[in-house]
Amino acid sequence: VRRLLELHVLKLVAIYTVWVALQEVSLMNFLLVLLWAFAMPYCRFRHMASCLSTIWTCIIIVCKMLYQLKIVNPSEYSSNCTQPQLNSTNLSPEELGNSTLYRGPVDPANWFGIRKGYPNLGYIQVGARTPLGDHVGAVCHGSECPLHPQNHLLVLLLLVFEAVVYRRQQYYRKQHQLVAPVTETIFEDISREHLDQSLGSCAKYFLNYFYYKF
Repeated sequence: VRRLLELHVLKLVAIYTVWVALQEVSLMNFLLVLLWAFAMPYCRFRHMASCLSTIWTCIIIVCKMLYQLKIVNPSEYSSNCTQPQLNSTNLSPEELGNSTLYRGPVDPANWFGIRKGYPNLGYIQVGARTPLGDHVGAVCHGSECPLHPQNHLLVLLLLVFEAVVYRRQQYYRKQHQLVAPVTETIFEDISREHLDQSLGSCAKYFLNYFYYKF
């Protein structure tokens, strides 16, 4: 199990990070996608991508929490976009009315992935109650819903779990004086020569081949 986690925990982190970026499309999340897009094809960049993702995720969480302070008032710097003339756009009047750009004042911080929510525990927990007694999930719709740091907290938790897995494997090999395997295989002592020895060796070889390709 430890060997399986060592081989695939980084892929789990990358998949979940990209999924979070798709759920919350923003400039700050785009940098996370860019990191893992370069790291996954090239093994030598994976450790660097993991470290940079940890730092950047912490920055995102802190920025989201600081933006909930009462001293931050988006209405002071939000701006309205002028609706184009009907003969200068392909959008219908209904689509223009439903567009985030023309529905009301636009907060520039939204494009970076930061949105004003509720400065309490309800900002972190989706579905918690607001100071007015309403549920957050019930009062926000679409782009008006605050971007909760819950997803990024889970990304940070996965990154910490990944570091624990790698440190645990390093400690185990150092304690038992083992050498780290060169290839990304589960059974290190199985090769092509062991394929015809027994059914168990054959199964181990194909498991190694599957995880090597995966």
